[in-house]
Amino acid sequence: MNIWHPSKRFIKRLPNVLHRQLSDGIENFPKFDPKYIRNFSIIAHVDHGKSTLADRLIEIGGVKSLLPQQLDNLQVERERGITVKAQCASLRYSYKGSEYLLNLIDTPGHADFTHEVGRSLSLSDGAILLVDATQGVQAQTVSNFYTAFENDLCVLGALNKIDMPNANVRTCKMEMSKIFDLVASQITEISAKTGENVEKLLPQVIEVVPPPQGNPDAELVAILHDCQYLSSPGSVLFTVFIKEGTINSKDSICLLSSGKTFPVREMGVFQPEPLPTQNLSSGQLGYLILKVKDVNDVVIGDTICMPGSTVEPVKTIPKPKPSIFSGVFPDEDTDFRSMKESLEKLVQSDTSVSMETDSNQNLGKGWNLGFLGTLHREVFEQRLAQEFGTSIIMTKPSITYRALLDNGKIVEFNSAKDMPDSYHVVKWEEPVVETTLIVPGDYLASVISHCMSCRGIQKENSTVGEGRFLLKFEIPLIETVDDFYSSIKKISSGYATCDFEDAGFWETDLTKVDVLVNGDKVDGLSMIVRSDEIREVSMKTVKNIAKLMPRELYKIIIQCVIGVKVQARAEVKPYRKDVTKDLYGGDKTRAMKLLARQREGKKKMRERATVKIPRAVFRTL
Repeated sequence: MNIWHPSKRFIKRLPNVLHRQLSDGIENFPKFDPKYIRNFSIIAHVDHGKSTLADRLIEIGGVKSLLPQQLDNLQVERERGITVKAQCASLRYSYKGSEYLLNLIDTPGHADFTHEVGRSLSLSDGAILLVDATQGVQAQTVSNFYTAFENDLCVLGALNKIDMPNANVRTCKMEMSKIFDLVASQITEISAKTGENVEKLLPQVIEVVPPPQGNPDAELVAILHDCQYLSSPGSVLFTVFIKEGTINSKDSICLLSSGKTFPVREMGVFQPEPLPTQNLSSGQLGYLILKVKDVNDVVIGDTICMPGSTVEPVKTIPKPKPSIFSGVFPDEDTDFRSMKESLEKLVQSDTSVSMETDSNQNLGKGWNLGFLGTLHREVFEQRLAQEFGTSIIMTKPSITYRALLDNGKIVEFNSAKDMPDSYHVVKWEEPVVETTLIVPGDYLASVISHCMSCRGIQKENSTVGEGRFLLKFEIPLIETVDDFYSSIKKISSGYATCDFEDAGFWETDLTKVDVLVNGDKVDGLSMIVRSDEIREVSMKTVKNIAKLMPRELYKIIIQCVIGVKVQARAEVKPYRKDVTKDLYGGDKTRAMKLLARQREGKKKMRERATVKIPRAVFRTL
């Protein structure tokens, strides 16, 4: 688990030097008037240099970088080289004789984490729009810009990696001017790697980004932005944004949703490590450490106020609707209760994940989790293993379909077991996404052909710069779940990028396909399949299951069926003893009798035996 070590009260073994630093932080960190505070984010496409730029800005703010990507403090972020959770850092910067507090928020760049970007931008008053000079404007760059635009933020343009030999500064500036309506001369050319011109950004932030609106002397209103469980049992570190009022280190606060009161054990700011302070006031981003016994008392987005206060809850961005769903069940070596506790804590931290109880005949009790995409799903599973040491079985991802029944009702379902009977269904519908792609001209035909093969309908084809095109397709969501993104990257040699947005539903024709093993239905392997893919999917499924099933003393028959009609069949051959090896001659009927007796025995064994489906089958499929 990723652990913060906030103060000497919780960690007795810290070096004396660090103890002195923490004490100095409590005494010396000044209180800032809101007019000297700026809250801003960095938004960009994945791998355009957001975290590297954040490192340079933190260094300018007076904090030496011990490790690269200081704000990527999750193990999964460092292993994958992407930002998953938005992190913040408070920088003290002197400008024109005044000291400013600049609260920097680094945001994710992948399409699966757009909700995290939206949450961060809701706390910001401005944003630095970063574009890679070697790649130009990408699909997620456009998506993040419009998210900032919807939040009415001031946007500053910055062109990164100008030190690279293949940087095309002029063309990229033209693209940014055309797409984002930015003035080309006001786009700052920087190199986050070498630090060139990075120092020009902070004065622009102070001049252009407005200060936060709020009164430090008003009644306390704060937003609970994130949470992190500490090594001390029950201690939780909350990332908070103070909208109005002030919190002092000896105050008690109230979480509005639960109505419960908690004394503040510690508070402070991130630099980017937690630095204790005496107070947090209007406009500041910081942290509070509380002793929380019940995890259900914690609700991300909750309003924090003083005990007895009558303030209204702060409106936050709504929880997104999941795109894909997977069943999650404990592995053989995982305790159910500890897994439940781990899941609840991680789902609290990642508000875009939905969680409902589920059960499976073969895997037992579990949960049905909803995610925003396949990468989001993979990262969640990896975080669960790394931060909590929990091993799970996660079923194949599915999506939400709709059925219009003959009584006029519309039913939504995301698993085969919840699929309504086809006799009562008037129309089936599947979700569709609007896919935005930015493609170099050399790969345009191949990308269009691939999108058309995924049942896509082209909606737009326009130029965004020299030799680059913006495409928009409506594509069924199920076609993008498995390997659409990687296929686009492969076809375009890594140059094309894509982004997805919900585009409603299309009419389709669906069928439920069940899997039988020796005549017994396996609930966890039932599938929702389009009618024109039944044969292909059924053949592939039975072959994959047959490869994973261990051999027994009797034949194992695997079938994909619709009702009673068999669509595909595969067999796992049994172990067979050579019952005729001791025969040395005589009439052949002796051997025939022994073989017949063996066949009869294996038939009875198959009828009486219950085939146990290995968990590896569910994990692999």
